[in-house]
Amino acid sequence: MPIGFPGVPQRSQDMLDFLVVGGGIAGLACAYSLQDAGHQVTVLEDGDGSYKSHGVVRSPPNMTRLLDYWGLGEALSRISIKATQFECHIGATGDHLASVALHDNLINALPGDFCYVQHAELHTMLYNVAKEAGVKIQHNTKVVSVDPWAGTVTTSNGAKMSADIIIGADGYKSVVRPVVVGPQALNGVRDDWVSINFVVPIDKMKQHQDLAPFVESAEWTFWYADNASLWGVRAGNSQFYAISMHIPREGCVQGNWGEEYPIKKESLKLHLFEPRVQKLAQLAETMTVFEFTHFEPFDNWVHESGKVVLVGEAAHPIVPNVSHNAAMGIEDAMTLSLLFALPSTRSQTLMLFTAYEELRQQRCADMQLTERQKRDYSTIPLGQQQRARDEGYRTSQMSLADWEKMNGTLGGIFSEFINLTNFDACEAVEDWWTKWGPAMRNPSAHAVPDDSSDTPTSEPLLLDTELVREESSHRALSDILADRCTVSGR
Repeated sequence: MPIGFPGVPQRSQDMLDFLVVGGGIAGLACAYSLQDAGHQVTVLEDGDGSYKSHGVVRSPPNMTRLLDYWGLGEALSRISIKATQFECHIGATGDHLASVALHDNLINALPGDFCYVQHAELHTMLYNVAKEAGVKIQHNTKVVSVDPWAGTVTTSNGAKMSADIIIGADGYKSVVRPVVVGPQALNGVRDDWVSINFVVPIDKMKQHQDLAPFVESAEWTFWYADNASLWGVRAGNSQFYAISMHIPREGCVQGNWGEEYPIKKESLKLHLFEPRVQKLAQLAETMTVFEFTHFEPFDNWVHESGKVVLVGEAAHPIVPNVSHNAAMGIEDAMTLSLLFALPSTRSQTLMLFTAYEELRQQRCADMQLTERQKRDYSTIPLGQQQRARDEGYRTSQMSLADWEKMNGTLGGIFSEFINLTNFDACEAVEDWWTKWGPAMRNPSAHAVPDDSSDTPTSEPLLLDTELVREESSHRALSDILADRCTVSGR
């Protein structure tokens, strides 16, 4: 589906060459949508394309809506399962804590479905549409360095590749990130928890009477334990049940980010969980380990050269295995592609990047904090806070037949959920364009006065590209324009 807004002409000149470093969800989404907007895109992926994760990706309504905008809604529906209910249990005993059914009146209030999809299936879907759109994808191409001023990357075999714009979509352990954010990329705090993923074949679970109910519906099941938590859900329309654990880092198994290892039950702290969870771990064969470092939100996502930009986990790393890891990358991709589909010129690239930062940075900083708080809330150690949390679940209005009147703990959780998932990245760009589009389309109608003059002038405002280029690396476009208006006496 072509990128753009009804009634707004698409960019038709000064098309750009993009190099996307990283062929994951965010990288492929950027590549597809920018290619669809008329640019030329090449993806550089260090893997060979053979690895296919069986883990699950949550597609919350804000992500599902964007995939539907791209015309991928039907394809997503074929490979995903819609959420129907959340079940919460006491981790150590399995005692029931709360049930939350997603009734139709709640679903109808959201901008899209909440879906579970296997990571490999979502990746394959985006890979295929990117290839069909004309994106070039190079596997076994590991980028080891970036020259932001020359607009080049160097690969592990010494080859250099250049582009107008380099997109760092290379994830949590990004090679591109330090080039853009500088020393801030080293100033992180190690997380106290480790996230571990494993999957269990559904056919094995069905052989156990106590495990079969977990795969007979689309329930997302949570266990809250002592300083730990775990959730399980069917991995989309696949034949696997996906498990994610957050357990204390101390004494836990170590591993490289996202690599698969033979499962080590003795390192999973299974004594914190009930027998059904322990049995699930015994049926699994491999696991992936995710250690995490927290960063303050990065000041810049765009290098001052205007040739390198960050998206996804490279720009805003979020604690592993929460609801919006993939969604934020999809929102980044939609925002970038819509900005670069607007009728602008090559000389206005830095303005578009400034708008990208302005539209995305606070949204993602809020999501980073929210998702961390949700993870921390699920891993409260035994004690007064844990008892208060559990009692809050028990005493909340459990029925969502009238979700707007729901109170207590669940009422607060779903109020926040609705606020987060009602965000529309397309609408945010459209609002920005409504505000600043006229000035970008007709800069000659707005002249910049001589700043050396102390006399206010009635000359109209000019978006001088070079002037904005000098000032915009650390400031919002709206601030720059406000200063120009002040100088103009407006």
